[in-house]
Amino acid sequence: MPNVLILGGSGYLGLALGKSLLRAGTYTVWGTARTPEKAKNILSNEIFPIEEDITDPTKLAAIIIENSINIVVDASAAYEKAGSILAGVIQAATEREETLKKDNIVGPKLGFVYTSGAWNHGSQKTRINDLLPPASAYSQDKPATASSWRPAHEQAILAARDKLDVAILRPHTIYGRGSWVFGTWWGALAEAAKAKSGTSSPISIPGDGKAVPGLVHVDDVAAGFHAAIDRIDGRLGSWPIFDLVTETVSLVEILEAAKVVLGIEPEVPLEYTGTQGNVFLEALGLVSKADSSRARTVLGWSPKRTEFLLNLPVYVKAWQASQ
Repeated sequence: MPNVLILGGSGYLGLALGKSLLRAGTYTVWGTARTPEKAKNILSNEIFPIEEDITDPTKLAAIIIENSINIVVDASAAYEKAGSILAGVIQAATEREETLKKDNIVGPKLGFVYTSGAWNHGSQKTRINDLLPPASAYSQDKPATASSWRPAHEQAILAARDKLDVAILRPHTIYGRGSWVFGTWWGALAEAAKAKSGTSSPISIPGDGKAVPGLVHVDDVAAGFHAAIDRIDGRLGSWPIFDLVTETVSLVEILEAAKVVLGIEPEVPLEYTGTQGNVFLEALGLVSKADSSRARTVLGWSPKRTEFLLNLPVYVKAWQASQ
């Protein structure tokens, strides 16, 4: 069974991916954790825990070599250290290649799967696909400020294909279970439900009422990564970058439906106060017109969690339970 190391293995996406790989029965999984408690949690899920500084290239390379890792998945939140992580993966691949070369042996490349994001595209005026490089002369918009560095990092990963088998996946807004990304908005509604019960005063929402986020459930994201890992050994084609999105829904529709779930009267108005210079809110305020046709065709990706608004009550309740 191939050995997979998930950087960020105790996180929202990393843990879901680790469980997906283990359920298949075809992978052995390692995962990084930042605290002993998180390490214990992933070990309880049959994932080998690693508590090391993965942003140190030499330490990361040693982890990969010592554990005979075949595929590394960067699902970490070490954004400003992404370059150091890539350097560590390349270092491990180079060391392995040179060691085998001494005995005139050619081995497989180390696999590397990177978690990018849809914010790279900015807001779109017309439908786009993932064959268009973001931050290029052909882009419809510039990347969100919070993601402005990522297109260059994607290019650095593509440039390392002489050493690595690579895949880059761009999930859109991930929801399900904790749904932390919606906390900013659902939290404002939940507080208003407690404080303004029985009144019709407007509820202030920090964000852009014109936002149309692309949505994808965390289980479907894990399935997309799983499919890319299955095909990392040369079966992803010449452009191994895939957007993962199942549907697009306006923020207004999402919050109007959430109002009902949280017990707020439908006639209570929502007042969108804008992004106020917050780069996170700016990113959440984008308009998505992307699709995942290539992920379905090349990866065989078939998302199961759809009809977001229809199932919104359980997502809101799950978010509340996680607080």
